[in-house]
Amino acid sequence: MGEVLAGIPKYRYPIGLRGRRDAFLIVLFGVLHLTREEARTITPDDVAVTSIVRIRGHVVPSSDDPASCAACAVTRWLRVVGPVWTGFRGDVIRLLDPTKGNLDRHDCEQPVPGEWRRADQLLLPLDVHGWARTGVALSGRSMTSIIPTRRAAAVEGPIVEVLGAVARRPSRFDALTLQETYAELGATDAAADHVLARITALWQDARALDAALEPSASTSMHGVAPDSDR
Repeated sequence: MGEVLAGIPKYRYPIGLRGRRDAFLIVLFGVLHLTREEARTITPDDVAVTSIVRIRGHVVPSSDDPASCAACAVTRWLRVVGPVWTGFRGDVIRLLDPTKGNLDRHDCEQPVPGEWRRADQLLLPLDVHGWARTGVALSGRSMTSIIPTRRAAAVEGPIVEVLGAVARRPSRFDALTLQETYAELGATDAAADHVLARITALWQDARALDAALEPSASTSMHGVAPDSDR
């Protein structure tokens, strides 16, 4: 299951949210070999996170690669399931921010805040927009389809996630003082006013030209002879 876990997106909303939920399910099914009923009824009381991650007494194994580590898959989901359960979408998006993502270190070795204990259930149904249907168990059909779908995606090749801070191209405004920034804004505002004034003048010239040509157009129309068959 390591290759499958490695190929699942872990960041960006909502693709990373669904990826983390699916990775958690894959650990329950493919690593711990729980039944569907056991998986859908997992609650915070069934999970223990210390130096070792346990679910219902089963030790969740770790591996050298953080991307394919089963224990990391569990803790990544625990980091977001609390705000997902409570509907704090902004917190979820922040936690999935790829510019702050890191797959070079083990997530399971980092402290996990306790917000995940607020959730009454851990295996949540998610809609296409990332909203959770709380109080409703993930259907057996969904659970059965997730693993084959993720396996097929892993065969096609993992999604390469670009993580870390994005370098921004330097701008001529970067070194400006506050006073210089206000001056630049004033100059931009004045330039915009000039453009608008020019557009207004062109529009007025077009209307004047149209008015001047209208009598000539009417005279020409009156001088046109009707169609004749002769």
